[in-house]
Formats: sequence, C-alpha cells, structure tokens
Amino acid sequence: MTAIAREAGSVRGGLRKDVAAAPPRAYLVCVGSELLAGQVNTHQAWLSVRLRRAGFDVAGESSVPDDVATIKAAIRRALGAADAVIVSGGLGPTFDDLTREAAAAALGRKIRFDPGLWRVILTRFARYHAAVPEQNKRQAEVIAGAEALANEAGSAPGQRLEFRWTDGRARTMILLPGPYPEMSPIFERALPRLAARHAKGAAAASFSLRLVGVSESVAAEALDPVRARFPGASFTILASGGEVSFHATTRAANKASAEKELAALQTAALAAAGRWAYGEGDDTLESVLGARLKRARLTAAVAESCTGGLLGGRLTSVPGSSAWFHGGVIAYDDSVKTKLLGVSAALIRKRGAVSEECAKAMAAGARKAAGSDIGIAITGVAGPDGGTKHKPVGLVHVAVSGPGSALRSKRLDIPGPRDAVRARAAGAALALLKETLDALA
Repeated sequence: MTAIAREAGSVRGGLRKDVAAAPPRAYLVCVGSELLAGQVNTHQAWLSVRLRRAGFDVAGESSVPDDVATIKAAIRRALGAADAVIVSGGLGPTFDDLTREAAAAALGRKIRFDPGLWRVILTRFARYHAAVPEQNKRQAEVIAGAEALANEAGSAPGQRLEFRWTDGRARTMILLPGPYPEMSPIFERALPRLAARHAKGAAAASFSLRLVGVSESVAAEALDPVRARFPGASFTILASGGEVSFHATTRAANKASAEKELAALQTAALAAAGRWAYGEGDDTLESVLGARLKRARLTAAVAESCTGGLLGGRLTSVPGSSAWFHGGVIAYDDSVKTKLLGVSAALIRKRGAVSEECAKAMAAGARKAAGSDIGIAITGVAGPDGGTKHKPVGLVHVAVSGPGSALRSKRLDIPGPRDAVRARAAGAALALLKETLDALA
C-alpha cells in the first residue's frame, strides 16, 4: 500500500478550533462534442479526486459540445454554484476549439493576442522541426486579466482568472487543455494556489482504496459500517473495468485533526475490504503486482488470444517492468497456440480453444517458452461474432501457471461490447495473478 494521500486544503472560516466550516465548492465544465458521442469522460473522475483531496466539494459537472453559446451558459451556471470553476478542453488551434471565446463572453471580457506566448509556441514547434500553421496563433490568445499557465507537454497554454462575481464573492476560473498529458500537470501546479485562495481555517484529508475481485454492490455493502461510523466524512464508490475504487474525505478545523480521523477511517476501511484491497491513491493493479513480483524475485510471461496484447501492454506500462516481465505470445490462431505454446492439437479438438483446459495449457506454455516463474493466459470470445450456443460472446477463461506446481483458472461471462470484454478479461487475469501471489504470502 502507498501512503495515504493527505493534501490539506483549508475552508473559509472564522471558526471555532474544533469545528470545520462548509468547504469551498468547485464545478467542472468539460468541453468537447466527442463527450456527447460516446467517448468516456475520464477527466471528471481525475479532477474530482484531486479537488476533494484539496478540501473542495465538487458541486457538479457539465459535459458540453463545441458551441460558444452552450459553453458560455455552462460557465455562467458554474460560476453561480461554486467558488472555483475548472474548464477542460477547447483550447486547441482549430475551428471547433471555442472555450476561450465562450469564457470571455461569459465574463464580458475581451481577448488579446500575447506575442510572448506566440514566441513560446514557435520555439516549441522549432524544437521538433515542424512548420507552424497560421491557425496556431489562436493558442496565444488570452482573456483580458488572465494569467497564462505554461504547458510543457503541448502548445495550448492554460489560463487562470481570479475575480469577484456578481454576488461580490471571490471566484477562480481555470481553463485547461483537453489532452490528459497536458491537462494534468498544469492542474497539479495550479491546485495549491487555488486551495490557498478559497480555503482558510480548516483542513481536509483524503484517501482512495482500490479493490479487485468484488462487485461494486458487494463492496459497498461491506463498507457500509465504515460510512456509518464516520458520518462527518464524505464518500464515493465507483466501479470500472472490473475494479472498484472507494474514496473518503474527512474535514476538521486543522490538518492534524483531519488526518487523525482519516487514519482511523483508513484502518476501518482496510479491515472491511480485506482480501479485495490491493492499493491506495493512484496505485494500479499492474504496478502493485509488479512491485510484489519484484520483491519476491519472481518473473512473469503472458499468452493472449482474444485480448491481443492488452495484458502485456498493461504490465509493461509500469516503469521498470523489465525486472520482472519476460515477454509474451499473442496466440490468436490455434496454430500459434500449438507451435509456440505447446498446446496439444488434440486438446483443442476435444475441448476447444476457448476452454479452461486450453487456458491452463497456454499459461504453462508461456511460462516454459519465456523461462519465467509464472505464466498468465487469456482465451475467449470477444465478439461481436464468433459465439455459439455453448461458447457465447463474452465467455473468457483466464489461467495462471506457477510458481512451482500452482495452477489456477477462472471462467468469466462478461457482458458488453468487444472492447469491454477485452478490457475486463485483462483485468481478470491480473486479479487471478493477485490471488496466486496472495496464496504465497
């Protein structure tokens, strides 16, 4: 487990020492027509967690299309509901990047061209020996009174505006570029000042618990006594990709009190979650398992069919994974299963490529082929075609071979479209690896 995230943010106050005032409120506006056409909005969850850690209540979120009038209306609603408004997306150079214009209209301000910003953009393009389209000049346009926020990963700077709204109270609006690698570091740098401006006199402390191998409803039921024991804390629970995340925030008049209550809450939550808990904060299942493999001096390899490399991709996304990951085989065709993994052709004829027996043989074959301590395998029907009455779309078998004589397998019936089946299958294989390592502990 990593350390509890304890980023204190104060709350408005003239407070008694033992009482926390109402926390400041934040509102998210996520811009992009793609968000209303099926693309998953991951920014909302990421921003919400960091705002809660800093002591803010997230009052709401709006996903809006690339339309000036709609963005303007959403921003004005947000300013009426919150102390801080975070707007992501729509700061690019193209015709549909309209956030600057909409935010300026919402505040009744003009937009100015900043030659200094334009020089920074030109320098960035020169670094990559790329021509600069004329339309990129739009990214050097700044709302009157705004401070540009440097973008080290892209050409669209963020903007910060601090002002008083029509009710006379202080507001902050931060405009962020849409791509996550650009948005996240800008916001992380802007967050301390945001909290300092809107939070004085009380503190918040937060942590997130990561669970796997359990459904959201079962996890929620197990954690209900924790919520009842800490009525002053705020909680959220979310299921995604076969995992569950449980978030808790405590508030008090000072940092020490908030952290003391959070420590007791954390202990209770870990006890309630038991074997389902695998990490905290920004931990991922693959990073935690990789660390466990490294500590145990074990190595792993994979054999994948329907996931086509997703499992290996997750494992190798962890920095330093070469210390414990040997490699893998994408055995999409049955001939690859037999030739490279040593799966018996007779076994495939008798039991089928999508079967418990085949998954076990693939795991053992990956282990042998890579010379690793552990082999992990996935075989299934991802769809939308290829299913039968006895082996429908969504049927997946995962297996783990080793270390030693250990051999585990699991059958899954995963609902949903192809991408969901593949993602859940890769997650299930990692969960089975966790079970294997738990048994060794």
